[in-house]
Amino acid sequence: MPIHTRISIIIPVFNEQATINSCLNNVKASLGNDCKIIVVDGSINGSTNICIEDKNIIKICGQAGRAAQMNAGAKMATGEILLFLHADTILPPNSAPLIRETLDAPGAAAGAFSLSFDDNSAIMRLISFVGNLRTRIERVPYGDQAPFIKKETFLELGCFPLIPIMEDVEFFRNIKRKRFEIVILKESVITSARRYKQMGMIRGFLRNWLLRILHLCGVSPFTLKKLYSDNGDKN
Repeated sequence: MPIHTRISIIIPVFNEQATINSCLNNVKASLGNDCKIIVVDGSINGSTNICIEDKNIIKICGQAGRAAQMNAGAKMATGEILLFLHADTILPPNSAPLIRETLDAPGAAAGAFSLSFDDNSAIMRLISFVGNLRTRIERVPYGDQAPFIKKETFLELGCFPLIPIMEDVEFFRNIKRKRFEIVILKESVITSARRYKQMGMIRGFLRNWLLRILHLCGVSPFTLKKLYSDNGDKN
């Protein structure tokens, strides 16, 4: 893959007015100004897009739901590489060459960063350690690890499944079934611990693992989403 390969960044948002501009500044600092950024707002009134200060950002409103929003952004993207980023996640420095070098390796179809949090407490360090261990064993990253993939591969796989939760897990499990390589970088993103703090760190950790176990046991994503929302997260 040539060094000038273009990267498109897709950021699905819903009521991220407080974080969006700092997120965009980090993306530009980490990836450079030659990368195209697409923000897909799931709010009916485009409340996050209205707050974006940079006039060069591509702003669209789409159907609410992270999978639908990411798919809409991907279809508008012109880059050969797609990077999916949460608005409360910070990329490491010099991310662009890391991403390009990863996907330039023979057999590599997708990748993601390791996980860390903006809270350095013992429980959050444990959560990130367990999450990174799981990712390295399973090779199935979550959306808050800033996954990236060749656009042609993404489209060939049919994009993210239109389910209300676990769309990232389902998508990357599909990649594994096709025996494509998913590379997990040692460099970490820093994601917000705000949702863990809102519901309690230990409770949030146990809730997430319960949902993953239920998902592996075949429980419907629509049932899982109800359990997720009933535990305090409405996004």
